[in-house]
Parts: sequence; C-alpha cells; structure tokens
Amino acid sequence: MFDNSPSSATMKKILLLQLALCSAFAPESKYPIHGRRSHHALASRATLPDVDNMPYYANFSTENVNGNRQLNNAHANPTDNSNKHKMAVGKTAIVAGSTGYIGRACVHECVSRGYNTIALVRDASRARVDEALNGAFLIECDVTNEREMQSLFSDVAIGKIGANKQVYGDATSEESPPSVDIVISCLASPSGKGSEVYAIDYQATRNLLNAGRDPSVKARHFVLLSAFCCRNPILKLQQAKLKFEKELAEQSEMTYSIVRPTAFFKSVSGQYESILEGNAYVLFGDGAVTRCNPIAAEDLAAYLCDCALEEYKEQRWGKVLNVGGPDAPLTNKMLGEMMFKAINKPAKFVYVPTQVFDFSISLIEFITRIWPSPEWEDVLETAKIGKYYAVEDMLTIDEKEKYGNIRMMDHFEHIAREGQDPFTPVRATAYISKILEALPIISISIPIGFSLLSKPDLMQNTVANVPMLVAGLNDYMMM
Repeated sequence: MFDNSPSSATMKKILLLQLALCSAFAPESKYPIHGRRSHHALASRATLPDVDNMPYYANFSTENVNGNRQLNNAHANPTDNSNKHKMAVGKTAIVAGSTGYIGRACVHECVSRGYNTIALVRDASRARVDEALNGAFLIECDVTNEREMQSLFSDVAIGKIGANKQVYGDATSEESPPSVDIVISCLASPSGKGSEVYAIDYQATRNLLNAGRDPSVKARHFVLLSAFCCRNPILKLQQAKLKFEKELAEQSEMTYSIVRPTAFFKSVSGQYESILEGNAYVLFGDGAVTRCNPIAAEDLAAYLCDCALEEYKEQRWGKVLNVGGPDAPLTNKMLGEMMFKAINKPAKFVYVPTQVFDFSISLIEFITRIWPSPEWEDVLETAKIGKYYAVEDMLTIDEKEKYGNIRMMDHFEHIAREGQDPFTPVRATAYISKILEALPIISISIPIGFSLLSKPDLMQNTVANVPMLVAGLNDYMMM
C-alpha cells in the first residue's frame, strides 16, 4: 500500500496517529473486574483431606523456607534477615494480590522469613509456574466475595490451610490454633477506572479487613499497600484508597500500618523495550516537569513485612507511612538517560507538551456530555490518570522516608543484562514512541479523529481492523 518515499512515510504516520486516536478513546464493550474463573476454591478444598493433593496449593518445604530460590529479577536483600527468619517461624501471613508486582515480592519475603505464607491469587494455574511464589500455599479465590474471604480466613486461623495443618490437624484439634499474624493487602485496580477501583481498592480490601478482625480469626496486624499519590486525591483510585484508609484507622480490632510508596521500578521501566527497538524515549514538557525516587519491589516488600514486627511498633503502627527509594530526586529525563546508558546507546528523546492531556480531557468530556455512558466515564478517568502522573512529583523529601539499598541505576543495569521479568507487566510498548513521533502532524489528524469519533459505526470498523494497536495502546493507557 505504501512505498518508501518521504510522502508515503508521512502518510503512514498520519494513519498510525489517526488509528491511535480512535482506539485510545473508543469505549470497551466489556471490562471484567479481574477475570476470575467461576470455580470455587473453597468448595474444592473442603472435599480433599490431604493438603499435598489440594489443587490450589504449592507444596511447602524447609528447602524453600531456607531461600533456595530467587525472584526472576532478584537482587540481594537490603538487610540481613536471619533474626527475622527465626521470629516468623510458626507464624502465618496472608498476602492478597499475590501475583502483582509488589505482591509477588511480598510472598517471596514472607516465605524467606519462615512465615506459613498463604498467597491469595486469581488464577492458580498461572501462579504455580511463578518461581517468586514457591514455598507459599496458593489459594485461588474471589477477594470481592466477602463470605468467601471470611470462610477462608477462618480455615487459615484454625490450621485447615497451610503448613500448620501438619501440626494442628483438622478443625477439631484441641491444641491452640496458629491464628494469623499478618495480613498484607497489595490489592489494586489494574486500570484505575471508576468501575474497578471501588470494587477492588475499597470493597475487596475491606473484605480482607473484616475477615481478619472476625472473632474466629483475630488477625494481629494489617498492612495496607496504599499510594503516595493519595496525598493529592484527584482521581477515583485515590478516593477509593482514602475511603478504606479511613475505615482501617477507625477500627480497633487489629493494629495496622498504611504504607504509601512513591513509585515502583516497574512504573519507570515501561519504555525499555521501546528504546531497545531504536525508538526515542518519550518526555513530557522539558523532561523535568516531575521528580521521583522509586523504590525496588524487594526493598518495599521488606519494609511492608517489617511493619508487623514489635520493634517497629512506635515508628510504624497506627501510622500513614510515605516511603521511597534511596535515590536523589530523579527527573524523567534523568531516568531516560540512565536507561540509555545501561544499554550503551546514545540518548534520543521525543518531547511532548503536557497540554496534549488537557486537549484530550476536554475532548472526552465533550463526548461524554453528548453520549453519556459508564464506558466513556472510564475513558475520561484514564485520560486524567495519564495527566496526573505526567505532572505530579512522586518524591519523598525527608531522609527518614527513604528506604533500601537498591538504586534505579542498579535496576536498569540488571534488566539490561537479564531482560524484564516475564511476570512483571510492562505497560508501555514501542507503539507509543512511534505514535508520539508523529505529533508534529497532529494539526492534520485531530480534525479527522473528531470526525471519526462523531461517527461511531465508522470508528468501530476502524478500531476492529487494528486489534494489535488497540491492545498496545490499552496497555499504555493502564500505566
């Protein structure tokens, strides 16, 4: 269709940008909360007498407890946990959101400390092949189902689930049950859309709290993985998290810690594959609009687990804790330069004005007024999320709020050698750089885009013909 002439290349860019506009703004027809299968793990578990044969558990062994496995992107632990290992043996930890970026690291940390670790997952078949979860008992369950959570927590507390079953037997055991020492919630909506955030970031997390403080369970400490951005709550995601934070602080049955990390290494590594393919690194504004000090997953997991220890009672119990990594403030341009240095390539940047977000938001608000629907509301929220993280600092100033030994450059050098962890979702793709390189012709493509948006049938047909581009852009919009 196209030759290799300059004019043809320009037309390619126009078409690519046009398709991007259509796909980025087109509402999804379906958006499941978290894609859980319709099986009930609890019902299956009740019919199986032997924990080794249960379909939703990984075998627990002293070999795994002693740490004879590593995260796929493992670095050395920031501190010597030998004493913490001894303190945790015989205690039980429940981790929700165990297949997420931080949840996986938390499971690994809990197992390495000797906890009887219960990992709540959406898809046990996928989780079983993730080495980061080795040594934990995997339970496929629906965290949005309050009754299921209460039943599950009760079974853990009396020793029907986990390594303590070997010690305490069934529910009729006369010995003191193991109970639950720590509940760590790493639950988070994957997209930040309003249709998901209330169900996950508020209600599902609340289900964990209610199950943990039930008289039959009496879990000791609740650790909430919240977000640094909650200090300036504009988005629905932040409002849902704050709503739960308030309820957690008001209850008295469990001690608690609310942890608000700045940003994750994963979040600032999304353009890695793109620059490997020769694309430019995308910057907003002059590249110094925002600053951050991201924290490594391993360091954050250690911090979260430490929150349950008596030695941190004064510093971390009953408190909201901001935490970032050990780096000095890093601008977006500095992050890009570090990434190019790690792969030994000359830096190449594309500068995008932040006003692009303002235009997009205004356009989607206009469309939402004409065609009001939950789908368009979700698209609008996604655009607001994009702007928020393009202009807001994710930076801790106080030295006391910095934690860990793993620096950003360590991470970039690691993924340059080993590649990205296959279990770590990377949102940005090469599509984005290619699309943004076409921004100089935006004055041509935007009017065309608006005409397509005003004709839903034409827009739908266009989007249907570019499924791969749509998938890539949807990933980017979910960052």
